[in-house]
Amino acid sequence: MARMSDWQREAHEATRREMWTLRGPNQVVKVVRSGSIPTGVLGGYITVGKFLLNKTPARIESDLGLPKGYLADGARIYRFTRLPQVSEYDYELTANFPDGLAYHPAYGDPRFLPGSRVIPQWKIRQGVQIPVDAAGSLELRPGQIFPYTWLA
Repeated sequence: MARMSDWQREAHEATRREMWTLRGPNQVVKVVRSGSIPTGVLGGYITVGKFLLNKTPARIESDLGLPKGYLADGARIYRFTRLPQVSEYDYELTANFPDGLAYHPAYGDPRFLPGSRVIPQWKIRQGVQIPVDAAGSLELRPGQIFPYTWLA
């Protein structure tokens, strides 16, 4: 397939639709460390809840390529109260590509190693904050498994 020109890429971005939902397995989620101050808006990297199912915080940490020990005390998972708009995020491939780039030890940030090849990730653009349901967030203690019931 030929490389897209700028106008073709812009047209593609404008018409692309993610298969996200606000509830259920395709729900957009944000993972932060347990003990962080609860908040009503978040940015940064996001993924889809079904890829966290039956995983402990330690497994989530490695699968998302987070720094070693980042979720050692557990994880807090937030759900969004609205879906991000196309102009508010960038598709960053899978967690296997830190910051959307192929990892190379000589150039990459050693804190952010490649994660899972199957977990998609998106990055909320700089300066954009999306509202989250702080009261309905999920607290996972170390060793506790992410339950399907929270996605429903």
